[in-house]
Amino acid sequence: MRGQRIHLRVSQDEYDLIQQKMAQSGCVNMSAYLRKMAIDGLIVKLDMSDMKEILRLLQYNGNNINQIAKRMNESKTVYSGDIDDIKENQAEILKTIREIYLKLLKL
Repeated sequence: MRGQRIHLRVSQDEYDLIQQKMAQSGCVNMSAYLRKMAIDGLIVKLDMSDMKEILRLLQYNGNNINQIAKRMNESKTVYSGDIDDIKENQAEILKTIREIYLKLLKL
């Protein structure tokens, strides 16, 4: 339980700046934001849209691989277009992962 209080007075400009930075961080609770900043000095907000795209591509590739395996079991035939499609998606996944990695290195 948090029983200790800290009182802080700021100017209107400082308050506005705190509100702006709090909004940028995605934090909606002023106490939680100020506590996190006082203890850790920073809040990291990650854009997860890249990860959603990676998951989508992985699911797509998984479906393609399952279809290829099914076709192989039924007819012993693999189409080069299916393999090319998987390779393209894998390259896109790798590219996106590298971009995320480089962004995280800059934090």
